[in-house]
Amino acid sequence: MPSTRRPPRAPRGPVPTPGAPDEPSNLLIVSDLHLGGPLRPAPGLDPAAPLRVGFGALRQVVRLDHALARFVDHHRTHGPRGGGRWTLLFNGDSIDFLHMDLRPDGRDAPAPDADEALHGLAFEAHRAVWKMGIIAAYHRRTFAALARFVEAGHRLVLVVGNHDVDLWFGDVRAAFVEQVALHADEPEAVRAGVRFEPWFFYEPGRAYIEHGHRFDPYATFPDPLAPLAADRDGHLAPNFGHFGLRYFCNRVRSFPVHDLDTWTLGDLWRWMKRHSPLVLARAAWQTVAFLWHYARATTRDRLSRRRREAATRARRRARLRKFAARYGMPLARILALDGLRRPHIGQSLPRLAHGMMFDRIMLVLIVVAGLVAGFAADDAETGTWLAMGVLGGSALAWWRLDRTRPSADIHPQLGRIARRIGRLTGAPIVVFGHTHRPVLRRLGRTRWLNPGAWEHVPRHTPHRADAPCDCPARYGVIDGPADLPRAHLQRWCVRRGEPLEVEIQA
Repeated sequence: MPSTRRPPRAPRGPVPTPGAPDEPSNLLIVSDLHLGGPLRPAPGLDPAAPLRVGFGALRQVVRLDHALARFVDHHRTHGPRGGGRWTLLFNGDSIDFLHMDLRPDGRDAPAPDADEALHGLAFEAHRAVWKMGIIAAYHRRTFAALARFVEAGHRLVLVVGNHDVDLWFGDVRAAFVEQVALHADEPEAVRAGVRFEPWFFYEPGRAYIEHGHRFDPYATFPDPLAPLAADRDGHLAPNFGHFGLRYFCNRVRSFPVHDLDTWTLGDLWRWMKRHSPLVLARAAWQTVAFLWHYARATTRDRLSRRRREAATRARRRARLRKFAARYGMPLARILALDGLRRPHIGQSLPRLAHGMMFDRIMLVLIVVAGLVAGFAADDAETGTWLAMGVLGGSALAWWRLDRTRPSADIHPQLGRIARRIGRLTGAPIVVFGHTHRPVLRRLGRTRWLNPGAWEHVPRHTPHRADAPCDCPARYGVIDGPADLPRAHLQRWCVRRGEPLEVEIQA
């Protein structure tokens, strides 16, 4: 197993890295790998037992590791069609610090405290460093392939997403680089060839690339550019998805943790029908516990930010100026890009209640009370009008509240956001990840690309060798001359270890 000792301390907080390439990059874009995501104890296994992984989870890890290593090695030896070198861009959620739920036993890291033994490791920098070492050990084929890729002269860029927001910590970024360098003959070449982007990757007149969780109220942070807790040093800020995973999913092991943003009430009902009343009672209790922990943390964080409002605003302004200088953009344009973000679901208690649909429960209670009052009225006509008024007013309120409700599925909105970013930056190609849905679409002068996700690869049943490929692995390619870039959406055949013909080109 690779060493998990704490690497040398890196600068606090990521800042834009200087040195944009003089020549246009040939970009190879992969989103939502979720390396380490399957590393969770199976239902029935003791989650407090150190490093216990079920066979199913281990098989998923091996499948993803094998597929990605072959992908990286193929492009290491097969350069872009027009010549030159690749820039392999992992567009967020590359390392799944969030879903990974193994615990140290106290030998190579402090043992979990009582709260961590119950709910999973805290969202702290030193815990993320430990997770980084374990994930790299299970995915050593991938890390070795990345070392060979960078040593061959290609570049590796990691854009930070919500599942790997831990890369914001300097120690965690250093741990990633050192885990790759462990497999290199020339470690310094690897250290020089890996770059991190905490917000977006940008090449003027060519491409703008970010993960996209800034636009998801359930996945973003109080401040996406500095996602640290205002009242606890070395901790991530409260995040709805993070708290839901830790205080609900880690306790209700049979509840799925993948693609919940696309769940409907029907999906929830089908899950409930498959489980006993005891499991449902525990799920209801954990829902209350999760919301209590999240509401308390967001309130505490919000009050702390208000007390330091002037200093926080000054630091944020300085960070935005660094981005403006890095990309040669006017500060006003950077401010406009920053202004596109959506407020997080815990911005206020009413917004949290609205997002959790508590308003619907209140409206149902109002309707029931109105109908009861109508039937109990002495005058039948008065009772009828009262019941109709309550029903009509509640229906109108239901419609108005749903129109303003924070959306859990932001994929339909990303096209509009891509057009706005294209107009603001002049980038003809705008790339997002996050939603796991591949798309390449022309929207006016802007081309919106989402390469989909590799998270589903290890759960997909491989097709026969002689059957048409239905592998879910896709990736984006941006190539062509500086003044006329081309965007491609391609499928990677996991079974045969080779790219297929371009699916969509724009």
